[in-house]
Amino acid sequence: MLLSLNSNVATITLNRPDNGNRVDGEMADALGEACRLISEDDGLRLVVLTANGTVFSIDVGSAATGKPGVPVAGLAVPVLVALNGDATGPGLELALAGDLRICVPPARFGFPGLTRGVLPQDGGTQRLPRLVGPSWARDMLLTGRMVDAKEALSIGLVNRVAGDLDTLIAELTEQITAGSPLGVRYVKEVVGKGMDLSLDQGLELEADLNVILQSTSDRAEGIKSFLEKRGPNFTGS
Repeated sequence: MLLSLNSNVATITLNRPDNGNRVDGEMADALGEACRLISEDDGLRLVVLTANGTVFSIDVGSAATGKPGVPVAGLAVPVLVALNGDATGPGLELALAGDLRICVPPARFGFPGLTRGVLPQDGGTQRLPRLVGPSWARDMLLTGRMVDAKEALSIGLVNRVAGDLDTLIAELTEQITAGSPLGVRYVKEVVGKGMDLSLDQGLELEADLNVILQSTSDRAEGIKSFLEKRGPNFTGS
């Protein structure tokens, strides 16, 4: 696994194409360490998670160990998952732990584990229905069928499909990092936590975070830059 830092963006690259970038114990440990290092860098605004080779991460027939999805999901900054190919089993669970998912047209997704009597163990049964709804989640989990990129886009499993993944990564990176760093983190927090709250509780959390954001230097800079008709220079404070 590779970890690179470029200004305010960190890129995690799964780098075991020889075994389909399988999420085994070694890979899970490496992901955990990468997320630990990322969480210690307050200057980061985005994490890109991708892979080398022709697949993102596929299930090759045995259960993964550890909890690979948990450290990725726990990052305070958004995680953009760039799926360069198929993601199945634990690999798809890892992708579900991100905030946005983009993929290439040939990519396919699925949970084939029940054919071997294996349930998803890294959040697949919980994150998938929250993302695509319980009906589509049951469809995928019970049948084990593969969903292509077109269908994945239609049900909300991925956000974009693009032949040129690098160009789309650059475009989304520019858009996300142009916003207030604190605001971006608050959006991730309020959307994530709001899924488990009542509407009234979610609205209260939204209001509380809004009050905090209004008192920051970045908020003042946003107003000043608008009045001066220039781009904002956010500092994350």
